[in-house]
This record gives sequence, C-alpha cells and structure tokens, in this order.
Amino acid sequence: MAFSVSDFQDLLELLRANPDWRQKLWELLASEELLRLPAETRALREETNQQWRQLRELIAQLAEAQRRHYEEFAAHRQETDRRFAELAEAQRRTEERVGR
Repeated sequence: MAFSVSDFQDLLELLRANPDWRQKLWELLASEELLRLPAETRALREETNQQWRQLRELIAQLAEAQRRHYEEFAAHRQETDRRFAELAEAQRRTEERVGR
C-alpha cells in the first residue's frame, strides 16, 4: 500500500481539524528530551527571573547601605571639622598668650 501526496494532504487536513490527534502524533514523533523542553524552559525562565529579583533586592540593599555609610561619614567629617576648628582656635589663643 503506497502513501501518496494526496494521502499526505488528507492527513494534514485531519491533523489540522483534530488538535488532540496532532498532540498524540507529536508525542509519538518527538524525543523525550524535546517533549521535556517546554517545561524545562519555563522552569529555567522562572529560576532566572527569581535570580534577577534577588539581584535587584541585593543592589537596593547595597545602595541603602552605601547611603547610610555616606551619611555616617558626613556626620563624622562634620564633627572632625568642628574639632579641628576648636583646636585651631585653641592654638591661636595659646600663641597669643605666649607671644605677649
């Protein structure tokens, strides 16, 4: 029994008309690896999205920590500048007393 082009066209039409047949034929023709590919791709995409979310959160935490450190540094610098100004003033007064 030969399978003609006409028979093939009929098969295609039947498959178009019956999606469940098409799915069963696909499962029969495709390898196990190929059949697992959509689920594995979805899992990989979700894992990648989760990693990006974690990375964005870590970056936000680092930015917040950097902001806090900068504020602490600015406060320490202001206090250091104030103390140096006091020392300079004390030095000036000492020099005045010694110079008299």
